[in-house]
Amino acid sequence: MDGKSLYRSIIESVQEMNITIGDTMGSTSLYYPFAGDLETLKQEFFVASKGSFPGVVLEQAPERVKVTVSEDDCKRIALMPVKETMKDVLVLVSGNVNMDNLRRHISQKYPDSRFGKTGGVEFDWALAFPEDVDDNVYCFSEEMGSVTCHRFSREEYLAFGFQLP
Repeated sequence: MDGKSLYRSIIESVQEMNITIGDTMGSTSLYYPFAGDLETLKQEFFVASKGSFPGVVLEQAPERVKVTVSEDDCKRIALMPVKETMKDVLVLVSGNVNMDNLRRHISQKYPDSRFGKTGGVEFDWALAFPEDVDDNVYCFSEEMGSVTCHRFSREEYLAFGFQLP
């Protein structure tokens, strides 16, 4: 992970929290796998963020980095434009739509999107958009009519050994 990908991940994670729970009150802590040089990561993050998030603190933890995002920065991030695809997926999931309707809606709105059965125990379905539209992979599980969603960067998803749909 470099500072640019960390910056993107922080933005999307805070936006995801804002969409799903609608709360930007308080600070939030995020953890990412990391075993590199923390000072280099901090410098890369500062360059990627153009210094616009002074309340973001990066700390080394065993084999990961802890990112604390201040309440003020959470509020600033919540005001930033959100990927339409991410917003659509999260609104559908938080609206308690079943998996068939979610797949139908996304496939109609985004005909180039790809759903695939994962065949694993972790998730039932995976969704990928063309990389220039959204480079995240969304994984879904459905239990008793309720759908849960997990979002991964393509890099993370592939590092887990999963196949793209």
